[in-house]
Amino acid sequence: MDSSTPCILLMLASFCNMLCFFTTSAQSSSPALFAFGASLLDFGNNIYINSTSNCNDPPYGIDYPGHFDRKAVSRCSNGRNILDFIVEMLGVPSPKAYLSMSKTRKLPEEFLEGVNFASCGAGILRPTNEGACIPMDSQIDYYSSVYGTLMEEKGIVQTQRFISNSIFFIDIGNNDILVYNGTGISKYVSLLISTLEGQLKRIYKLGARKFAFMGTEPVGCWPTLRAMNKSTGDCDIEANQLSVLFNEQAALLLQKMQSEYADMNYSFFDAYKEFNKYINHPETYGFEEVKAACCGMGFLGVEISCGTCHSYCSDRTKYLFWDSWHQTEVAAKLMATAAIDGLPPIVFPINVRQLIGNGLHSQI
Repeated sequence: MDSSTPCILLMLASFCNMLCFFTTSAQSSSPALFAFGASLLDFGNNIYINSTSNCNDPPYGIDYPGHFDRKAVSRCSNGRNILDFIVEMLGVPSPKAYLSMSKTRKLPEEFLEGVNFASCGAGILRPTNEGACIPMDSQIDYYSSVYGTLMEEKGIVQTQRFISNSIFFIDIGNNDILVYNGTGISKYVSLLISTLEGQLKRIYKLGARKFAFMGTEPVGCWPTLRAMNKSTGDCDIEANQLSVLFNEQAALLLQKMQSEYADMNYSFFDAYKEFNKYINHPETYGFEEVKAACCGMGFLGVEISCGTCHSYCSDRTKYLFWDSWHQTEVAAKLMATAAIDGLPPIVFPINVRQLIGNGLHSQI
């Protein structure tokens, strides 16, 4: 053997170790997505809590890619939801439903691809649809467990680097508005915002630094609330007032938090303003029907719900709403595009794509 061979082998071994180190470091610091919220983001958590609100039965998901094999997709849509499009457009891993992950027993490696905690029917307030969903507080409890597992397995440095570079996408509040009981708009929104503040600060203290917050839609224009105005099918004014005020206050809350935490960045998506464009100018976006649900029967398609009948429109691309509460796949794609690449006053101070690049690897 040549006398230089041991040295060469030693150098190769050292190079391999360095390569492994930097590969692991890059994986731990590359962005992933953690989702919190309700049905517009849910990937199937409700299946595991025996909730009837799981959008897992036909004809839900009929246009979802690969649905021909009849697998359950658990999307409250005819196809993909907003989060599906978000991860596709950003090129980040699709986060699995948290309650499904414990079945695979590949933890914590799967956590490095992000986690979806969203639950159909969930609200900021624990009593909202209590017993039929995973409320926001419990979703954060689950995330706390994920964070703890990563800390144990990956160490403080890698975990904090990974979490601080990841996107925390949050869509919550629509269901709280839907169950509003008339206690006073300002009082109710104040309760929602004060509760939300504690929740967002808790997520921040668990390492999150990049928040993408999706405001509430014009809930009063959902078919289920339009149908309460039997004569006209007009939007519910009070519910929409709640949505507008909530979005204003949520945006101010995030601005306030950023002033308190210098290392925090956020993107606020005013879903009310964006969705209202589809309602007021349907032809611009290719819609022909913006009041009635595509799936369902009776007045505006809400008297017999989508989950209990198989009657649905033939051309889903022309409808804004799939069922009594949820948008169609084509509307979800429009919303996702706006969130990712939108501009003020719809998305501010930066959009989600800018949020991903803001401060990336700054702690390496």
